[in-house]
Amino acid sequence: MAIAKLLHEGETVKELKNIIRYNTVAKEYLNSPDNPRLLQALSNLGIIDISDPVTYQDFMDGFIEEIKLNKSQSKNKRQTKLYAHEMISFEDEDNARFSQEKLAQISVELLSNLYDMENTPYVIYPQRDNGRLHFHYIRGQHNSNGEYQRVKNSKRKMRVACEKIERKYNLTLTGNNVSDEIRPTNDPMAKVMKNRKLEAAYKHQKNLSAAKEQDTPLTKLKRKSYDLLMEDTYQSEAEMTEHTAYEQVQQNLAEKTQVNQKLETVKQTIFNLYKSAKDEADFIEQLDKQKITIEILKHTKSGKNKGIVFHYQDETISGGKISSSMTLGKIKKRFPNFIHTLEKPPSLRSTFTLQRKMLDFQIENINRYYKQQRNNVNGDIMIYFGKKNIVARPYSYNIILSSDRSKIRFGSSTNSHDLTLSINIALENRWKAATLTNSSPDFLKRMMKAAYDKDPKLLFFVQSDTPNQLSYADLKEIKSPLTIDELKTALTNQLISKTDIATVQQDLIKQLELDENNHTHLGYAKALKSGFMLDELEKKASEELKLFYQHNTFQASSQKTTDTTKKTANSTKDSDGRAACLEALKAETAIHPQDQLNKDLDEIKQHRHHFKNN
Repeated sequence: MAIAKLLHEGETVKELKNIIRYNTVAKEYLNSPDNPRLLQALSNLGIIDISDPVTYQDFMDGFIEEIKLNKSQSKNKRQTKLYAHEMISFEDEDNARFSQEKLAQISVELLSNLYDMENTPYVIYPQRDNGRLHFHYIRGQHNSNGEYQRVKNSKRKMRVACEKIERKYNLTLTGNNVSDEIRPTNDPMAKVMKNRKLEAAYKHQKNLSAAKEQDTPLTKLKRKSYDLLMEDTYQSEAEMTEHTAYEQVQQNLAEKTQVNQKLETVKQTIFNLYKSAKDEADFIEQLDKQKITIEILKHTKSGKNKGIVFHYQDETISGGKISSSMTLGKIKKRFPNFIHTLEKPPSLRSTFTLQRKMLDFQIENINRYYKQQRNNVNGDIMIYFGKKNIVARPYSYNIILSSDRSKIRFGSSTNSHDLTLSINIALENRWKAATLTNSSPDFLKRMMKAAYDKDPKLLFFVQSDTPNQLSYADLKEIKSPLTIDELKTALTNQLISKTDIATVQQDLIKQLELDENNHTHLGYAKALKSGFMLDELEKKASEELKLFYQHNTFQASSQKTTDTTKKTANSTKDSDGRAACLEALKAETAIHPQDQLNKDLDEIKQHRHHFKNN
């Protein structure tokens, strides 16, 4: 692997001297005698002795004068850049295969594909201060003939030069050499955390040294005593304070490292799922199982897609930070239908099963501004606006009609013409009604408006599979005023949002009560006011509603019949009782004497009087 970067360019001699100093002097907290910054310096102007500061400085002065002389030969005043500072690095495996001198030679050859390195003054600084061998280049922007060595699109051209060198020397392949390979990205926080720890340790030691220098004579005596007699060294109060502060810094760095490790684990999980995914649907499903959500970032003004991020718990990770192969553009290249599958645009399906044989479908017969193409895999018909390039963008369809003509799917961006076209296609295929899925309230409103504009009778042709989506105001925007039957349909189909149901019912009652001569409507309104449900009232016959208007109950007729039956039964029972009494009297008369008979006759008269009153 070869990586080449243009770090910066400068225009003045002062900037050139500063960048030489930057590559010469060690970074205070990154370097040590075991890891010096200035390992070596190579140049095409001669040998550089880094062990002698005076000789080294004399060489650099001559290097600067050579760059100034070359620029002075240029007659183009617009060529303002004096020097360039670049960096080239190789993979660890490549570093192990080649010597430092060979890699320096390869890096010069890499830049020679872009610039005239043979005649342009340069200095190479091999460095290992980040744990990996890499080379810093300082070169003039003009060669010995005064020709300007600055190129346009240097980043892209450097990438091409790196890929050429990789093929030539059999280095680890990157870029277009493995364009189809999915590659993880390096952890950008690893070097940052390493530098922070080194810096914290350096400052700690520096502050401890400063604290020791502030020792009083008595403290110095204590320190010597402790060092001689005790196992632990003596620590003054200032040192203890510094140790406490350093431990807090270490704890903060450890916590940040844990967060970074957690992110790296999540990134690795996402990357592994992406590598193993068969298609976009499988990738999205596997992420969903891991409770990782995907968000497509969009430009505020244009609404166009600009990037992709993944959310896990409270963390957000950019696709490009996971892998260079997981930017939105690369994902779309691998999975062309990714965004459509992710966003799940609304679709229409026939509410009732189609009962006729499928006929050949031609979109030109419905709208001549559209064209179609059959999907050879599943037989679906993809419909495009006529000016679209189907070959270049086969997944940029407007509508898809399923092979059995029972479902219509919309593209990722749908306009009003596509909605009208979908209604026409549904009617052409003799749909009786359509069910809308994965729909927002606004999309449902647009669909109903398109159907109503086609034919007012089709106001409720499209129904959503999600209840209570549309507000009353939205419905009245489509059609106003609404008839009694339309208000009833909106309520029974659970079209209106729950917050507006009471308002719709009040308007329905008002319209029913306007027809003062229609007792059926008046009974319906009266029953709604009494708390009866709309579904229950729709099952009532006209006579029942009239009866409710007159008697305030649906049970009045049946109750009256029941009461009459009970009264007749009671009367019959009383007559049977009187007859039984008379038969008993006759029997008693036959067996009792005269005086007893008179007494019994008096009792009979009392019984008759009692029966008559009852």
